[in-house]
Amino acid sequence: MRPGVKLSLNNDALPAGLATVFAGVDGEATAQARKYFLPYPPSSPSIALFQDGKLVHFLERHHIEGASAVMIAENLVEAYNQYCQ
Repeated sequence: MRPGVKLSLNNDALPAGLATVFAGVDGEATAQARKYFLPYPPSSPSIALFQDGKLVHFLERHHIEGASAVMIAENLVEAYNQYCQ
């Protein structure tokens, strides 16, 4: 997943900020982050994109597992181009 996220950052349109929460390492931060991901159930790993505080794009574990870094990057770039202009 992380190589795909890194690869996605080679794009003109990008999110204003990036943050990471590691489930199993910081339970309180993970619980808080998951509140923002509703209505999606807890999923680790996952990737969320927000615009003006609203969740606009979400990749769940089943979208990430088995996907190549390029596939993940392409999905994120499409979302950046739609929401991060």
